[in-house]
Amino acid sequence: MKKYFLIPIIVTLLFTVSCDDQLERFPVDTLVEETAFQSVSDLENGLRGSINSINRGGGQGSLLAFNSIFTDNCKVGVDNGGQQIATINQILNSQGGDQGTWTDRYNAINNFNRLLAAASTIAPGVGEEFSYDNILAQAYAFRAYLHFNLLEYYAEDLMNDSSLGVYYQNVVATSGFPARQTVGENLTEIENDLTLAASLMPSSAIDPNYATQEFITFLRARIALYTGDYNTAIANATELINTNTLANQTQYAAMFAGDGDSTEVIFKFDNVQGNNASIAFNWIFTGTGGSFMEMSNGLFQAFSPGDIRRAVNVDPESNPGDSPALLVIGKYPPNADTNYINDYKAMRLSEMYLVRAEAHARKAAPDFAAAAADISTLRTARFGSTQNVATYSSVTDAITNIKAERRIELCFEGFRYLDIKRYRNILNTGVERLPVDCETVPCSLPVSSEKFTFPIPQSEINANPNMEQNSGY
Repeated sequence: MKKYFLIPIIVTLLFTVSCDDQLERFPVDTLVEETAFQSVSDLENGLRGSINSINRGGGQGSLLAFNSIFTDNCKVGVDNGGQQIATINQILNSQGGDQGTWTDRYNAINNFNRLLAAASTIAPGVGEEFSYDNILAQAYAFRAYLHFNLLEYYAEDLMNDSSLGVYYQNVVATSGFPARQTVGENLTEIENDLTLAASLMPSSAIDPNYATQEFITFLRARIALYTGDYNTAIANATELINTNTLANQTQYAAMFAGDGDSTEVIFKFDNVQGNNASIAFNWIFTGTGGSFMEMSNGLFQAFSPGDIRRAVNVDPESNPGDSPALLVIGKYPPNADTNYINDYKAMRLSEMYLVRAEAHARKAAPDFAAAAADISTLRTARFGSTQNVATYSSVTDAITNIKAERRIELCFEGFRYLDIKRYRNILNTGVERLPVDCETVPCSLPVSSEKFTFPIPQSEINANPNMEQNSGY
């Protein structure tokens, strides 16, 4: 008898359109308990829904907010009525504070596992082989992506293969009491999934709303950097740098204003009307206006005149001359539809320049000149004129500069907390806010704080006797 697999997720068409078409992009179908996977077409719809599940609810947007608010990129906004106060006060414990990441990520992983389980019962028809293989490739690639995302937040030490990682969920979760695996075991499973994805994915798959061969290379570069495999990070970053182009000032502005340019976008989550994935509402009252969280003075002062990133990130409604300064976050504007539907650019070429620079600076035989050249290339694109090449004399010197560049290039994109966590043992610096940004909230988070790793939710610990909590919680 043929098996049918059920998947209760909203299915949303994901494709690239102009900002004028944003309101026309609605969820088009739903697979509910009465509906089952029976064909390759069903699998295609399930894939769209599974990708969308990564970005629904809390999902990706909550991590973007957390990285900025928990650290030093935000201050309490003039219109704050209690929103995000726990986060800016750095409250992070096993009862809450992890933004629901554990649950969100494993739910999304389970969606891809259901997709793979269903696909195993469906034989593609003539002419469907291309789509069928691509669906499998997408599921493996995103399963790897999500598990590494969990490792970023819940693993205490990505540089130590023996340290505790997470549970690698590669089957449909129904019951049982899984234990955490080591970081090394997780990384092996991730690479296995990426290898499978690469073997199945057609080279002609180039839609940035989906995983592609470049998505796989990008993720490998990021993983290699975070785990200390610097030569691999350089090789993968170089492969992407050699075949892609940084956005110029005009293209960079258009990339965030209405999603009008994808010159340097390797992968993005395509937000559509109706999926409740607005990014801006993590900081701004998008219905009535006003900011409950603003850009910090510390971040604002890091921008230089002539840098297009200042114009994109600082909303025109800002007034830096006010006392206190009004600094509205403008990276995710209302756009033509006024509904703040912005795509989240999860992988941009600029990150590869930053990855390669850091890897050059941290490898066994540092190449400080190469690291400085990559930072200069990125800054030249953002200023629209040739920028000086810095001179690094030590790893500390290089990482201090690279950290500063990552702050302004990747602000409000979900990196600041992870960067401070990664650099804290090199620079001996935790979170440090300017006095003007912390009049009513903590001014710092020490290097030794357990809060640089998320706690496993207490509900998971209570339900699973094999689940070990991170130290300090």
